[in-house]
Amino acid sequence: MSELALIVDGTRHLGWKEIQIRRSLDEMADSFELVLSEKWAKSDGSTVAPRRLRTGSPVVVEIDGEPVITGFINDVLPSYDAKSHVLVVSGRSKTADLVDSSSTAQPWETGQTVLQVAQRVAKPFDIEVIAEVDVGAPLRALEVEPGQTFGEALGQIASYRALLLVADEQGRLVLTRPPRATLKTELALGENIRVARGRFSDRDRFGEVIVQGQGATDDTWFGAQASGASGRAKDEGIKRYRPTLVLCDTSTDSASCRQRAEWEVRRRWGQSRGITYTVAGWRHQDGLWRPGDLVPIRDPWMFDEPVEWLITEVQLLLDERGERAEIRVAPLSSYDIEAAPEPERESDVW
Repeated sequence: MSELALIVDGTRHLGWKEIQIRRSLDEMADSFELVLSEKWAKSDGSTVAPRRLRTGSPVVVEIDGEPVITGFINDVLPSYDAKSHVLVVSGRSKTADLVDSSSTAQPWETGQTVLQVAQRVAKPFDIEVIAEVDVGAPLRALEVEPGQTFGEALGQIASYRALLLVADEQGRLVLTRPPRATLKTELALGENIRVARGRFSDRDRFGEVIVQGQGATDDTWFGAQASGASGRAKDEGIKRYRPTLVLCDTSTDSASCRQRAEWEVRRRWGQSRGITYTVAGWRHQDGLWRPGDLVPIRDPWMFDEPVEWLITEVQLLLDERGERAEIRVAPLSSYDIEAAPEPERESDVW
């Protein structure tokens, strides 16, 4: 069984009743929620009073000595009587400050890449930004709308270059594009898969996605090309007339709008075709389960032959049902705009 430690002020704290760690390609910050036992055990065997925990404290969540989340405690929920004590502690990655915070409108310099923009935005928060992939060409002049969160603005800008923004184990903001790795361990029905559940829905899919924005003008970029930026993409799986319009809060051009439209079609399709597998334990043969990796799947009930799908979300859980991981997978092409789209299959219709 894995050992989870919450490190606060340099002290490793153990002894958990329940654990929930959530990491996702669709979230800029990972999260955790832990339930402490009646006595909060430290690594030296002594105990510490739960009241010493404070919201806002820097924290590192480790599994078997390996950091998983670096961030801050958001909530401390004590529940007790004269004989028993229960404490729920939850928090998120450092990058959660970008998700939550907003400001007045502020322009960003012209001709910067997504990486450069993200580094500039994250600097006051003391958050390091790195790129695992080529971030693409510089963007035209951009501006954050008043009240728009920095995370929302960065996520929209990243979508123009088909990039994902996720947190890593050190609390850094990472610009990436799947797959990050291909696992050797496979998910196999009748072997390591305990439970499987799927979601197949066309509720959020549209026959055509239209993206419109307005570009910031300069001496070389003005008139209709700046004011009428737009792009379109079709979802061939939706046969009836069903359009949707996406308005950009940040300035952009038509090329970026077209890529954003294609990105929207892919993401909506992939999110509507997910399967969640539950397996025992938190690890595969090479490490902890994490989003962004390709995993081989043998599931004859769902697929006619073995496939490789992308892990989009992982929840590491511990409760009365034991230690387990819930692993959500989707087709790679739904997150990688360069991958060939997978055709609709008869088994996708229920």
